[in-house]
Amino acid sequence: MKIGILGAGFAGLSVGYFLKKSGCDSFELFESSDVVGGLARSFKWHGFDCDLAPHRLYTDDDLVRDELLSLTDMSQMRRHSQIFIRGKWIQDPVNAIEVILKFLPRDSFRIAWHYLFRQKNPETNFENLVLNQFGKGLNELFFKPYSEKLFGIPADEISAIWGKRKLRVGGLKDIIRRNSRLYFKDFYYPVENGYGAIAEALHAKVKSHVQRNTRLINIEKSMDRAGYLCTFQSDGKSFQEYFDVIVSSLPITLLLGWLGKPLKLRFQSAIQTYFLIDKPHVTKNHWFYISDSHFKINRVAEFKNFADRNAPQDKTVLCCEMTNTDDYSVENVQKELQSLGLIHPEEILDSKIVKIPHAYPIYDLDYENQMEEIKAFCARHPNVHFIGRNAQFLHQDVDEIFASGMNVAEQLLQQINSIEANLPEEYVKIMN
Repeated sequence: MKIGILGAGFAGLSVGYFLKKSGCDSFELFESSDVVGGLARSFKWHGFDCDLAPHRLYTDDDLVRDELLSLTDMSQMRRHSQIFIRGKWIQDPVNAIEVILKFLPRDSFRIAWHYLFRQKNPETNFENLVLNQFGKGLNELFFKPYSEKLFGIPADEISAIWGKRKLRVGGLKDIIRRNSRLYFKDFYYPVENGYGAIAEALHAKVKSHVQRNTRLINIEKSMDRAGYLCTFQSDGKSFQEYFDVIVSSLPITLLLGWLGKPLKLRFQSAIQTYFLIDKPHVTKNHWFYISDSHFKINRVAEFKNFADRNAPQDKTVLCCEMTNTDDYSVENVQKELQSLGLIHPEEILDSKIVKIPHAYPIYDLDYENQMEEIKAFCARHPNVHFIGRNAQFLHQDVDEIFASGMNVAEQLLQQINSIEANLPEEYVKIMN
């Protein structure tokens, strides 16, 4: 059975890794760019290891944790992160007691009042979900402005499904108790080469199966076989390959469009702006969020605080993420950092821009209907597997993607074993 894996991001590499680890060599992995790792990759800049926004490894799954820790040397560190709201810095994730104390008396009274006397709304959208769980005060202070800035649509046009997955808390009581996956205190991070060191370690295990700078330009169902005919382009030349099974980490809108199923799903793009700063540190945070809607920056990461073994000691790098890119300019991002009191203009030595076209799935109100259509379509294409946030249209962390890679590989291996069990012995020897 010949397997084609589309995309050498963390998702595609994970599937290839587990196939290879199980002794399967009948797969090829295709990557359109010259780098692997997708959104979990890193790059060198002025002596610093820079990620595409802040990443960290945290998981409750012991098997996943041990497997990832075996790939590259990582250190465990205590989380430092904050949220900037209305001129004040508070803990991240939100600590309800701290919010009440920091925003005395007016906002604190509103938060408590609206929580105690909140009305039950039909949970047909994200805003109603938040109102039901936290009340109007906390919604207007944090949840509404940040989610609208992230997705670029009103909070009452965001699906409640996203809220249930992302919030992972049941209301203000859970925030006070801090009982949720959101409230992890420690995480793991590679000691050198950035978060991308994990993806590079996966790539090293399957390197002989990876074709970089090879872009998929079409895919179609085979007319006489159960699999798919893929057309690729590399070095200006096109070629075709047949695969019995496809594993895709490409944006689902792209792949299903080729297969005759256009979708209305949308992705939010992002711009990461990197600044080389002429001082040892800007903050002690690994990352921090900016909630207020009049700021266009969503969050900022300082990578030197993750790992500083080989980083220049007298300088640091900030990475500013923006999804609201109207009137974007490096100068405007710089001005926002200045207005936060974090830097002075003369401290900026250099800047760099990285654009990410498919940064976040947009969970609008039509999301559930679209997913039902996708399920029906996929039922007719059992030999196509989807993995990763863009292919599954699902906001996932790396540990969750890695676990999905393990599951997909197990399904493929079972399929291979089932096929071999029904073949004559001499055929099996030839295949292996």
